[in-house]
Amino acid sequence: MKQSTQFVYILALLFLGLGCSKEEDEKKSTSYTLRTEVWPSDQNGKIIPSQGDYNPFTIKTIYARPEPGWVFDRWEGAVSSKDNPVAVSFYDDLAIRAVFTKDTFKVRTIAGGKGKGSELNQLYYPTGIALDPSGDLYVSDMYNHRIQRWKPGATVGIIAAGGNGFGYGPAQLEEPGKIDIDSQGNIYIADTGNNRIQKWEYGGLSGTTVAGGNGMGTEANQLNKPFGIAVDNSGTVYISELGNHRVTKWKAGATTGEIIAGGNGEGNRPDQLAIPMGIAVNTKGDLFVADTYNHRIQLWEKGATKGKTLLSGKDFKSDSQINYFSGISIVNDTVLYITDYQQKRIIRYYLDTDTFEIILTNDTLDKEEDKLSQPYQTAVDIMGDLIIADAKNNRIQKRKIETE
Repeated sequence: MKQSTQFVYILALLFLGLGCSKEEDEKKSTSYTLRTEVWPSDQNGKIIPSQGDYNPFTIKTIYARPEPGWVFDRWEGAVSSKDNPVAVSFYDDLAIRAVFTKDTFKVRTIAGGKGKGSELNQLYYPTGIALDPSGDLYVSDMYNHRIQRWKPGATVGIIAAGGNGFGYGPAQLEEPGKIDIDSQGNIYIADTGNNRIQKWEYGGLSGTTVAGGNGMGTEANQLNKPFGIAVDNSGTVYISELGNHRVTKWKAGATTGEIIAGGNGEGNRPDQLAIPMGIAVNTKGDLFVADTYNHRIQLWEKGATKGKTLLSGKDFKSDSQINYFSGISIVNDTVLYITDYQQKRIIRYYLDTDTFEIILTNDTLDKEEDKLSQPYQTAVDIMGDLIIADAKNNRIQKRKIETE
C-alpha cells in the first residue's frame, strides 16, 4: 500500500513537471515581435510605433510619418496597403516596411478628395486650415460640424474638435468657419452657427468659450456670425463678423471685445466693411481684412479708425473685377496669400513693394481634376508649399509654387 501511494506521488510530480514545461513553452509564445524598416532610409520618415512585442491577435495601428520633402507611398511585408495609418493583427512575428518617395508632385490632395461625406477620409465644405507647430494639418470641416487633424502622409483624419452633431454643447460645433492654432497647439475655432469662439486644448474632449456665447447681437459681449479668426502670441483673439460687418479684438480672459475695424454698418467707405471673411494680423498688430463683398483687401493699421485699400477689383482686368476674397494669410510679415473663391485663384501680395501677382488660376492647369472650386483659405508649410482649402471640391490640396 505504501509502495502504491509512493508511485502515485511520483506520477503526480511527473505530470506536474510536464505541466510546468508546457506552461513555460506557452509563455514563450504568448507574444509576437513587430520589426519595422523604412525605405530608402530612416532619414526619409519614421514608423510609429517602430517596434515592440504584442500578445496574439492584438490589433495595433501603425503610422508612417514622412519627413518634409518626402511622401508616404505604401506598406510592404506583412501588410500590403496604401492606407496610412494601417491596422495590424498579430498572429506571428511580423516584419513591415514603409516606403517613402521624394515629394516631386506639383499638385496633390493631402486631405479629403473622396467625395462629400462624413467618413474620416472625407470632408464636407472645408473653409479653414491651419498648421500646428509639429506640421499636422487642421481642417475646419464646416458641414460636418467638426475640426479634423490630418497627420503628414495620413489617408484619414482624426476628429480634433466637435464631430458630435451640430449643437451648442461644449463638445459640439455648428458650421465652424476658420481656425487658428497657438504655439501650444490649442485650436481656436470660429463657431459660426453658435456665435462664439471655442478654444480646444490639444487632445481635449470639449471646448471653452473665449469670445461671444451670449447670443447673436451687436453688444460688446456678443458676436454675429464670426467667421475669420487670428490669434497672436499673447492669446488675443481677432474675429471677423459676417453679420456685424466688423472685426473685434478679445484679449485673453476678456468678457467683452473691442471693435478695431468696421462696425459702422455695411458699406464701402474707408471706415466700413461688408461681410468680411478672412483676416490676418502681423507682429505689430496691424490687421489685414478680406473685405469680401466690397471686393477688396483692407489694411487697418493698429489703432486706425479707417482702412487703407491694398487690393481691389479695379486692379484686375474688366472680366475678372468681381473678386470675392475669402481668405488671407501672412508669411514672415512680408507676404500675403489671398484666396478669391469667385475667380478660383490665389494671389500673392508683397507688402514691402505694394505689388501683387496671380500665382495660381484654373486656366494654367491642364488636368480638370486639379482645378479649384471655391478656395477659402491658404497656409504655407515648412517646405514653402501652398496648402489650399478647396471648399466646394471637399478637399485640401498641396501645390508647389515658385518663389522669388
